[in-house]
Amino acid sequence: MSNMSNMSNMSETENDLFDLKYLEEISQLFNEFKDIDNYYGLNLLQNDFTEYFDFIKQNVVIHEFPEIESSDDELYET
Repeated sequence: MSNMSNMSNMSETENDLFDLKYLEEISQLFNEFKDIDNYYGLNLLQNDFTEYFDFIKQNVVIHEFPEIESSDDELYET
């Protein structure tokens, strides 16, 4: 069974954890897209990063799966 969280209904703690976990990676991705946008002169990304980050945060669904520890014996069973 998977644990699904709708990010639009996050608690303050969940919001902080989301920021800590994804802010840097999404920022790097945004900067890469911005570089491509600038290179081709498309001017698609007119707004600042925070608007895109907030959009992603409000519309993403996180699927977290419990970590299952398996012993060596279980790995070789058929």
